[in-house]
Amino acid sequence: MVFIALVLTSGTFAYTYTNEAASTLNAAMTDAPFTTYTTAPDQPNWNSILPAGQYQSAILVPVAAGDYTSIYAQYPATGEHWDKVDEEPADELTTYITTLGSSAWMGDAFEITDFTGSADATINSVIIYIRFAANATNYTARAIPELVINGTTYSGPTATTTSTTFTTVFWQNDINPDTGLDWTRDDINALQAGVSLKGPNNARPSICTQVYVQVDYEFTSTQGEVPQGNLYTITPHQDYTGDLLVKVYLTNTAELLKAYQYINMKVYVNNSLEAAGTPNYKILSIETGVIEFNIIGGSASSYLVSVTGGSYSLISNDSSSWGAGWSITPEFYCEVTQR
Repeated sequence: MVFIALVLTSGTFAYTYTNEAASTLNAAMTDAPFTTYTTAPDQPNWNSILPAGQYQSAILVPVAAGDYTSIYAQYPATGEHWDKVDEEPADELTTYITTLGSSAWMGDAFEITDFTGSADATINSVIIYIRFAANATNYTARAIPELVINGTTYSGPTATTTSTTFTTVFWQNDINPDTGLDWTRDDINALQAGVSLKGPNNARPSICTQVYVQVDYEFTSTQGEVPQGNLYTITPHQDYTGDLLVKVYLTNTAELLKAYQYINMKVYVNNSLEAAGTPNYKILSIETGVIEFNIIGGSASSYLVSVTGGSYSLISNDSSSWGAGWSITPEFYCEVTQR
């Protein structure tokens, strides 16, 4: 980031400095400088705005019955099968579905919540989880995680347990098993989650307390909050009690326009006249180009010019499509004069 500080007294002084090393600019007041300037050590991290993949997961839980409901029983008996397995986290033996009364394979399918992740998300995987247990120790309970896509049921591996303590198993699909292609938002929003269960006999069922789908996805952010930090410090001489006018200019708008749709920075100068107002900052943007602050009577030993927030939107998440010579780093020109 490049900053230019200009001080006007009886003459004009100009100095260019970067945030790699501190520099000082003196302005004459008889035999002593009336103010000095140094770069602040905690500059905004403008590189954080560069598009980068962000990874998140969405949990989709049952909300209604799906294409089939063949599992014999549920606990408690009131309500629906889907609301016995929709808890997050699992409620274990408080609610569950069970094969009690049969030793055959039987299954339930469930409509699930929609995927509401970022519109430009790349879906990396769809994972179905089921949590099940045996009704009695040393009796083998079996369970199969399932996905229902376009009316077809796709089954994962068969899991077994002889424990009455619930265990969680999953089946991960990095591509849509129905199409053989990458998952899409529409695929997921048409998806049903299911489970098939089998107990060893009529009296020793397999029980399931939880079914859900996890969608792992990646997205690239093109808008957000601007990074915060201090730009530079103004330090008046201890004997200087006059007023100062501080102007901050944005100097590289042509380069910024090649990367940003907009960038609005909240600039704040502590103990300035504007700092006592509402709002206590001024917006510096590609459109405004310049803002000013008033320091009255040199009441503070130093003044920080800071970026305290704001927002931005990039042209796209692909920097190769930005205009030649783009920049995401604002460059500032600061002019300080005695009032």
